[in-house]
Formats: sequence, structure tokens, C-alpha cells
Amino acid sequence: MIDWKKVFLGLPLLLTACAAPQTPAETKTVWVMDTACTISLHGGSGDAAAQRLSGLDQMLDNYDPDSDISRLNAAGTLSGIPELAEIAAQTADLQQRFGSRVDLTVGKLTALWGITTDHPHVPSETELRAVLPTISPAHVSTSGDTVTLADGAQLDCGAVAKGYALDQVKALLEQDTGITWGTVSMTSSILCYGEKPDGAPFRLEIRDPDGDGVLGTASVDACFLSTSGGYERYFTADDGKQYCHILDPVTGMPAETDLNTVTVFCDSGLMSDFLSTSIWMEGTAGIESHLHAADYQIVAQDKDGTLYVSDGLDFTPND
Repeated sequence: MIDWKKVFLGLPLLLTACAAPQTPAETKTVWVMDTACTISLHGGSGDAAAQRLSGLDQMLDNYDPDSDISRLNAAGTLSGIPELAEIAAQTADLQQRFGSRVDLTVGKLTALWGITTDHPHVPSETELRAVLPTISPAHVSTSGDTVTLADGAQLDCGAVAKGYALDQVKALLEQDTGITWGTVSMTSSILCYGEKPDGAPFRLEIRDPDGDGVLGTASVDACFLSTSGGYERYFTADDGKQYCHILDPVTGMPAETDLNTVTVFCDSGLMSDFLSTSIWMEGTAGIESHLHAADYQIVAQDKDGTLYVSDGLDFTPND
């Protein structure tokens, strides 16, 4: 029997650091996108944010045959759902810049493995050969709010869904002038919103994926951050081998890398989500260029325990 495990170790923990007493935040928790999302806001309620997140969860649920993404996958084309077109178009732009290790057309592959279900499955070579030709950035196109799939492709937006959802929440919060600052945490993706009255930064501890300790603490202004690593979710098959949930769109197998964990800080939720996975899959071979990027910052750790920290990031390693 397959021993299924969902593991949320090593994900960033949000710790607010206040230099002076602050008005207590209104906090609520909602289960969306297979995780507990904590909405903690100063100056207003998180009800609207929770409703928006729940709506996006329903829209992007590959396991609900009535969801918008399931309707797209079944029909091969869908109009009138701008969110799906935005996700596809924004991901395509990032693929042009960073490569297509993160590919939304892995829908048939993720369904084949079923790693986020109660019945994960190690596919045979024959099964993999059948689905790999359906995976390619060239198989998805957008025109206005219309998304079209080709060559049997099916979308799975899991690699960027949380980040995109937080982008939508930020846009919603900006419409409420009463909400001054707060956090929305989807465990592996977090929005740090607004500015504290005393100007103090948001302080976040990044946990050590190999234990209960922390790698260090980042002090940041308002931003998005996402963390990726093979330890997040996996299952253990009958032979005792562990298979992580991040799949390589080229081989169809769980990705292999020499990085333990990657956290990305930037001004876009979708971009932070995309990059944390892409950089983790890329490994240390390309990490140097990411340390000097102008529009995002990272903290990463390789399997030897070496830390990689971007230029200008206020990060204090744990001794």
C-alpha cells in the first residue's frame, strides 16, 4: 500500500516585528488551494479576501469537473474567464525570460501521478510516453480572454495558482482605504501588504527543511514571497522510494536538483511562485545570476547546507 504524506516542513513562517504597540489585526483562516490560508489585516475585515480566494480555488480546481479549468481542459478552448487568460499569458512571459521548467500544460502528467490525491501512482514508461507529447508552452495560446489548448494539452496551474491568487487579493485590498497593512499567508506563498505605522519591516523566519530550526530571518518591506522544495509534498511508494510533487515536464518524473529550498521575494505573487519552483529545479548551476537580479531576491540552500542570499536582501542567517 502506498503511504501518502503531505509535508509542510521548511515553509516560511511569518513573524511580525513591531517596534511599538499596534492595533490588533482582524484574523481569519480559510482552507483554499489545499492549504490553510491565514488572513491577518489591520483596519478592515478579511471577508472579501477570503471570498476572492475561495472563488479562485473553485475556478482552478482540476479535480472539480465543473470548475472553469476543467471546462477548458474538456473543451480545448474557453472564453469569458479573464483570470485563466491572465495566468496563461503571464506565465508565458516568464517562460520567455526564464525558460519553461515551469509548464502549465502538465495537466495530464499531474493527473497520471495523482500526487496531491489520496491515490498517488508511479506511472509506467508506456503511460509517460503517452502524455509527454501533450506538454509544451506552444500548446497553449491566449487571445483576449480566450484560452486555447492544442495537441491534447491540459492545464494545471498549481505551480503559480497561489501566487496569482495573492496578486488578486492585493488588488482587492488596495480598493479598501481602511486596510493599512497585514499579511495573507498560504503557507508556501505569502503577501506582506502595506506599511506598518512605525515603519518596521516584515520579519520572516525561513525554516530549515532538514529539521525544526530556521535558516535565518529576512526583514522586508511589502512584497510577495514563495518557497519551493521537494520536501513540501511527496509520497512513499511500496518500494520505499519517496517521490516529490514537483514534476519535470521533460522526463515526466519528479524533478531532481541539488537545492533543498528556494524562497523568492518580489513585487508579483505569480512571479514569486513561478521563480521559486523554476530556480529550485534549475539547481545551483544557474544560481549566480539570480543573486544579482534587479527585480527579485532569493534565499536558497543546497544539499550541502550552503546558503545563497541575494545582493541587498536583509537576511540574518541563523548561527
